[in-house]
Amino acid sequence: MKKNIFITILLLISQLGFSQAKKAVAPTQKIGYVYEDYILQNLNEIKSLQAEVASKKVSIDTKLEQKARTYQEQYANYQAMMKNIVGLTTDSLNAKLKLVQNLKKDAEEFQANAQQELQKMIQEKFNAIREKIGVAIKAVAAEKGYKIIFRRNVDAANNESNTVMLYSADEGKDDISEAVLIKLGTIPPKK
Repeated sequence: MKKNIFITILLLISQLGFSQAKKAVAPTQKIGYVYEDYILQNLNEIKSLQAEVASKKVSIDTKLEQKARTYQEQYANYQAMMKNIVGLTTDSLNAKLKLVQNLKKDAEEFQANAQQELQKMIQEKFNAIREKIGVAIKAVAAEKGYKIIFRRNVDAANNESNTVMLYSADEGKDDISEAVLIKLGTIPPKK
């Protein structure tokens, strides 16, 4: 009987110790993830940026074609002058050659500057969009009680280290990508 009481007391102490140890363990942290490339593919602002870039490219191409046409016309005039130089002065030939060279240089500079301006605009607007996405991710994570959010992309083309989750048994319940899209004012596509 003494032995049974001793075992019962021992079991009670171990149960008490286990429940105390259980309380001392930090609560589990809620971990989620976001498909950033999914958000970028479906975000209205990205679609607007793509349309703006396409429009700007058309405008640049149109201006470049006009400059190229003017250059070609002036170059053809210069070549025609060279075939019949009777009555022409060296100064007039040199002036025409300089005009043709300046037109070519102007077209090349325009093309280089336009490309740089376009790249700068894309970079600035894309960075602003990514910043908004970051803010929305933090807001959704806070609203849903997540302590850690991973980016779950597998595309290495964005020149960032890619955190890739190798296994997830959550069946998508910890994916906050669509909540982030909604937070950014975009209705996610139907699956």
